[in-house]
Amino acid sequence: MTPEGEKKRWSMIFALFCAFVLCNLDKVNMSVAIVPMAQSFGWTSIEKGLVQSAFFWGYAFTQIPGGYLASKYGGKFVLFAGVMLWSFGTLIAPACAHFSFTALLVSRFLVGLGEGVAPSAATGVLAKGVPGSQRSAAVTATFGGLDVGSLSGLIVAPPIILFLGGWAAVFYLFGALGFIWGAWWALCYMRDKSTDARDTPEEVAAKAAAPEKAEDPIPWGAFFKNKSFWALMAAHFTWNYFSYGLLAWLPSFLSSALNVSLSKSSFLSILPYLATVGMTLIVAPTAAKLEAGGMTRTNVRKLSQTLCFTGGAVCLSAVAFVVNSTPPEAVTQTTVITIMTLLSIGFGLGAWVRTGLFCGHQDISPKYASIMLGTTNTLAAVASTLSTFFTGYFFSITGGNWALSLFLPIAFFQVVSTLIFMMWDSTPVDFDAIQAEGKLKAA
Repeated sequence: MTPEGEKKRWSMIFALFCAFVLCNLDKVNMSVAIVPMAQSFGWTSIEKGLVQSAFFWGYAFTQIPGGYLASKYGGKFVLFAGVMLWSFGTLIAPACAHFSFTALLVSRFLVGLGEGVAPSAATGVLAKGVPGSQRSAAVTATFGGLDVGSLSGLIVAPPIILFLGGWAAVFYLFGALGFIWGAWWALCYMRDKSTDARDTPEEVAAKAAAPEKAEDPIPWGAFFKNKSFWALMAAHFTWNYFSYGLLAWLPSFLSSALNVSLSKSSFLSILPYLATVGMTLIVAPTAAKLEAGGMTRTNVRKLSQTLCFTGGAVCLSAVAFVVNSTPPEAVTQTTVITIMTLLSIGFGLGAWVRTGLFCGHQDISPKYASIMLGTTNTLAAVASTLSTFFTGYFFSITGGNWALSLFLPIAFFQVVSTLIFMMWDSTPVDFDAIQAEGKLKAA
């Protein structure tokens, strides 16, 4: 690719990064705004829970369809449609809230529908437009926008609510930003094929010798017979159980277990995400250097996922030990510093998921990367809902034990997923050939 084309490719990746910043801004906005909204509308805790969960109903619904649509119509168009849909849902949320509670749930459902196609669509764009040697950097840059979006939302949403017109202003501003992004993407990247990766001469010759069918059936059976695919399923489930469980419950934990004020707990909640953003800056260059230095891509992925989950399990287990040995009335400043340091390290190591799990779908099949990500992310969306529900359930039946309800279950999943990921192999898989061979044997 020419230097100009290479520059255009990375500017497109920056646009993808911005889309994922917006993606998590529009998740976090409700987490912050729901406090004044509940006061304004007199919601019960059950109604607050329904509002928070409505997003995930839509999010889980479009994971596999999003992968299929991205494969059929192209990731660039599907991502554009997704951002427009979730921005529309965000923009109309204030009007829906004033109209009826059901209308508000529908608006959050629309946000989830739009955001549900984003991971698969972006994966399809990257699989088609980025060569394997640049995959770690491109995937890390793109999905790193999620961490920046969470951090930015937690920082900017409170002052917007306080000084720029109340809770409705958050939805108006974030929704408008989505439409601005859509105009940028449509004008500069959506129909531009100059950023697509070029086939090597060997790939061109192979395609000429064995031309691909216009419409290959999706090889679902071949996916589920592949050990690397199951490694991705386990890792994605655990990643969402960890990330969304802590996103939902961390402020409550800090307030009740560490006996800090709600305002201070909101500030402390930012620190782990700040650590994640900081670690993200070094993850991709390090992974690229390891691969350039002779480490196989398979071992780079295994190392990345091991650092992410094993490191996280150690840190969360240590937090559980400190919490169990320190009742709230005995908490000191040293206790708070120790726990926040452990959580920040655990979250920071989580950034290695970008060069592990989130590169894996493209490694084994650029052609079906979008569909596979949609499939694994469906299970991950279920994990998000389960982690939020079961943390509260376990907290109730254990008499308020944070170690048993939040930290140790996550650590358990992380250890198990690390062991499963040892099956991982980055070697590309011809799923169509496996499916065809299976049909021949059956016949």
